[in-house]
Amino acid sequence: MDAVKQIEYLQSEWDGTPDPPPAYPAILKVIRLLFGTLGYLFPKAAGRMAYRLFSTPRHRARHRTSDPILESARLFEFLYGRQILKGYEWGAGTRTILLVHGWESRGTALRSFVPALLERGFRVVAFDGPAHGNSGGKRTNLLHFGGAVRAVLNQIGGAYGVITHSFGGASTVFALSNLDDSLQVDKLVLIGAPSRMDKVLYDAIDTLNLPAPAARQFFRFLEKKVKFPVRHADVSTASGRFRIGQALIVHDTQDAVVPFSEARATFEAWDNARLLASKGYGHYRLMKNPDLVQRVAEFLQDS
Repeated sequence: MDAVKQIEYLQSEWDGTPDPPPAYPAILKVIRLLFGTLGYLFPKAAGRMAYRLFSTPRHRARHRTSDPILESARLFEFLYGRQILKGYEWGAGTRTILLVHGWESRGTALRSFVPALLERGFRVVAFDGPAHGNSGGKRTNLLHFGGAVRAVLNQIGGAYGVITHSFGGASTVFALSNLDDSLQVDKLVLIGAPSRMDKVLYDAIDTLNLPAPAARQFFRFLEKKVKFPVRHADVSTASGRFRIGQALIVHDTQDAVVPFSEARATFEAWDNARLLASKGYGHYRLMKNPDLVQRVAEFLQDS
């Protein structure tokens, strides 16, 4: 993996059972019915309620069992605004790798990367984003999740590299390109990350069955909350606004949550990016593939 701007395909014998289809709560049928009817009569109220649902994680990821990686983590806390966020740390290397989880997940969900990174002498840090895991808060959005990325980077003295998954990738790119132009990372890994934020929002609008008047209010309310136009958060157009040495974009061609076309869009827009494609692991199981873990670790180790 010496050259940038190339597409590779992950060769792996690891069990390729894909992710199960996305599961939606039974109450979603009721929510869709209400939005589909009342959204025409009360579009402003419907748009505001849709934003509250969109920015509220349905559940907090918990660990059913422990393991040696969890047990060996050094715990710490840091402040973001008025919220206390939880952090995890392994190793004591001079170069730090930050792990940034996705929506309705937690920092330790990326712990499959920890052993390979420790073997290469890295210090590894993870954290639970706002309203996730053991951190404070009830709701969050791209602005505040990105703000938490910035806060933890300042807390730990910066990072040589960042490994991200899904929403965590979009939040990290937003933090690096919009929130603090002094932040710099040499290596960035985007696993299953969306490229266009408007597509994420349109998917939410479709899921909630928002009629057009309520959907417009939803967009307006969200942009008022985050204080920037949605297009400013697009990952594909962020190149040139941040300081990143090299990027590795990792995506499964059968990702049912974030389509593979999103990865292609970011790859084609970024001059310093490589694209590593897999097949059959979906959106979540991909990041647990031991062959992928080694490839990512090699990318971070290469100078």
